[in-house]
Amino acid sequence: MGFFLNFGENIDGYEYKVINERDARASAGIMFLFGLLSLFSVHFYRTIFWAELFSITFIIEFFVRVLINPKYAPYMLIGGLIVSNQQPDWVEAKPKRFAWLLGVILGVIMTYYIIFDIITPIRLGICWLCLFLLFVESVFGICLGCLLYKKLKWKTYNCPGGICDVAPPPYNKMKLIVITAFLGLFFLTYVSLKSYKFNEKPKIIIIKE
Repeated sequence: MGFFLNFGENIDGYEYKVINERDARASAGIMFLFGLLSLFSVHFYRTIFWAELFSITFIIEFFVRVLINPKYAPYMLIGGLIVSNQQPDWVEAKPKRFAWLLGVILGVIMTYYIIFDIITPIRLGICWLCLFLLFVESVFGICLGCLLYKKLKWKTYNCPGGICDVAPPPYNKMKLIVITAFLGLFFLTYVSLKSYKFNEKPKIIIIKE
């Protein structure tokens, strides 16, 4: 039973339990993609069926991760298969568990809205928050829950990407100037396209047979 009800793995060379960060990031990317597609379906097909289906799988995923074992969480299994030919990136399990516990809390709130069929801005906000957290983890490798774990002054050994230990880089004024210049260029491009090429409302052409 302890084999199933367990969080983290014991790996030689580590004095603490670890999680494979590659599996976690891959699963976050898969969940982000499915979650985004489910929200698009609300707009295009005027149904919350796919959004609710994804929400239920999200809830199951994090309950399995935290209360049973991440090894058997569905999205973790799929992500692990995809990156199975990559070298494992072992990180400390405790910050991850704390971050995923926040996912469980969000899942509990979502469960309430699903059971009682309530649609409010709060429900939509939770969906977008979950997608944002999944996005920054999968794309940038930033575990915001792990950062919060560190901010609470709990002892950490090896957070994903070393974010709990590595200090932010010094302020680079030149990079900020270049970014600002590109943002200005993109804005001018947007204004130009909007004003000269897409200034008219699209025409609807009806084809009669």
